[in-house]
Amino acid sequence: MREGRIGEEYMGIKRKNLHVRIEEDTYEKLRHLTFYERSSISEVVRRLIVEYLEEKAINEPDFVAPPRL
Repeated sequence: MREGRIGEEYMGIKRKNLHVRIEEDTYEKLRHLTFYERSSISEVVRRLIVEYLEEKAINEPDFVAPPRL
């Protein structure tokens, strides 16, 4: 994931920065996963979030993203 200004457009896709804090053991597991998948932590986290949201939408058909304020 390319770091940059909030709302930056990269390759035609608008992106937002997201900063999270996780437990050290979770971080180490994530780091090992990225090594084996040859991906960056940002790529893996992005994929996991997308997969979660897709699964949520399937399991809960009424699931709708809240309107942006």
